[in-house]
Amino acid sequence: MSSERQGGLLFSTERDSHTPEILAVDALGWPGILVKGLTLFGSRVSVLAQLDEAAHALRLRTNTPPVTDRSSVALWEWPELPAPPSAVKLSAVLAAGSRWQQGMKVVSGFAGFSSTVLVLPRDQPTPSPCLVAAERYGVWVVRADSAETVVEHRGRVGPVVTARPTTVTRWTEELVYARLIEDDLIEASPAR
Repeated sequence: MSSERQGGLLFSTERDSHTPEILAVDALGWPGILVKGLTLFGSRVSVLAQLDEAAHALRLRTNTPPVTDRSSVALWEWPELPAPPSAVKLSAVLAAGSRWQQGMKVVSGFAGFSSTVLVLPRDQPTPSPCLVAAERYGVWVVRADSAETVVEHRGRVGPVVTARPTTVTRWTEELVYARLIEDDLIEASPAR
């Protein structure tokens, strides 16, 4: 896999820039690193993550890799066991597909974590029940293909206002952080 270094971060240069998820993120203009094909809570999604460069650098210096064991992350709530700084923040969870019902079911479940985006094919009109559900759950609806991307519905930016960080939130951030490193989207060891 070829990659390039930008500001101390290692980014893949072999990404397919025409996948629906990448086109949707580009159309929305949201910054971050896209992790595609991640399974969270039994659903296949893509996640747009913001990297905290200072926290990532600290974790590299202190040799603190991502912790993906949920029980270990749960112990971080105890004051006796300090947690490492969170290196990522979830900006958006995206689900792409041709059936809006399945995609809506998947992304609406992530409303407490971040913004949610349903990516549909551009060549099919968006049914009105889909737009009603998007309004209800605060989901962005984007229709995308390689020729054009259309933002069909503007949803909520960020998680629902009543959402509070929990152990599950932090565990999810650690899972995304691990995938960023595994996929060589960020550097895994200190630059020499």
